[in-house]
Amino acid sequence: MVHGDLFGPWGRILIVVVAALAIVLLLLVIACFLTPGCLGYECVKRSTIDENASPIEGNSWNSNNAQFGCADTSSTLNLVQKDKQKAERKQKEFPTELTISLQYLPPCDETITGKLVIGIEALSGLPPKQYNCTLEPYVALNITKQSWNHRNRQKLHSFRTRGVRHTASPVFKETFVVANVKPHEVKEWILDFAAYDRDRYANDTELSTLRVSLKEAKHVLQSPEIHMFNFRMKQSNLALGNILLAISYLPTAQRLTINVMKVRDVKFTPPVSCLNDFSFYVRILMLNGRTGQRMKKKKTRFVVANSHSEFNETLTFDVSYNQLDIVQFLVILRGKAAPAEPVASTVEHPSDSEDSITSVQKSKDTSIGKVALGKGVRGSTERLHWFSVLQNPRKLVTVWHVLK
Repeated sequence: MVHGDLFGPWGRILIVVVAALAIVLLLLVIACFLTPGCLGYECVKRSTIDENASPIEGNSWNSNNAQFGCADTSSTLNLVQKDKQKAERKQKEFPTELTISLQYLPPCDETITGKLVIGIEALSGLPPKQYNCTLEPYVALNITKQSWNHRNRQKLHSFRTRGVRHTASPVFKETFVVANVKPHEVKEWILDFAAYDRDRYANDTELSTLRVSLKEAKHVLQSPEIHMFNFRMKQSNLALGNILLAISYLPTAQRLTINVMKVRDVKFTPPVSCLNDFSFYVRILMLNGRTGQRMKKKKTRFVVANSHSEFNETLTFDVSYNQLDIVQFLVILRGKAAPAEPVASTVEHPSDSEDSITSVQKSKDTSIGKVALGKGVRGSTERLHWFSVLQNPRKLVTVWHVLK
């Protein structure tokens, strides 16, 4: 009788409702463990991270280079932790500022055409050199025509200021005039500014860049007055390739060995049509980190130029223990073009002078990119590589570096 009353029509409805509520509650719990932000999801995620995490010691170096099989070989490819890399990327805003002036002089009659006067006034807040030496900055300006395709932009004009020595805030006060300018054409122009540092040992270093579209400066074309502008420049991320270096220091012999292994993704500035016309070699300069003076120099043999050239050559420098905090090394990748073939002369008795067209012209070496190593260098990866070598004597420390 009791079971009949319990499982009557209302009892069955009650059982169905309770079962439905249990199913809904189960689905909510499952959703809580699968939806980001819920308490269950966060607890599961935290426990998974704790299980998979492994202890990291600050002074542990694991070998990742199969080319050196001995136990004394170590690699610093993964020395910088990801958290530290992200922290380094979130640096302060680049402080370099460029002051320019723009002036449009409209045509007076049919004989005098319109002119655009561009003044490069000053730079301020340039970053220091890669190694300890004074700056000699200058500014290069390229005027291009706006295009949907960045690669097909047409270069119209190029200008360059003089270099100013021993300063990070140079004052130029130079003006450049572009003649035969029409207002409707100027709106399609883009001013590409680049601040460079002239290097007496290697290629000039691109420090910062700025792109100004004259379409956004229409008011310049409406009056012949001089308009002053102050722009914040962007830090240059120009990479000219990568080079793999393996370095070790022997404290007993007081000898530093630099193994130049290979280069990859090499880029010429300006670009060249064919790499087969060039040969690569690496020159290493030992500099006094206090004065910037060259102390020693050595170079590798020539190898055939391609996107992935291998050297596998070791250069040795005698460095005392007291010099380790002073010296800096500048590793320079250079290219040498093949000498031009002599042209046959149409004269029966050609001249023997050096200007004769039958004389063999010596090819000029070109600096492609460089890396500075040492205690006081600017790059964080380069400093870490150097300190790793000093903290691990008699071990070969191998790192890929970016050519600047």
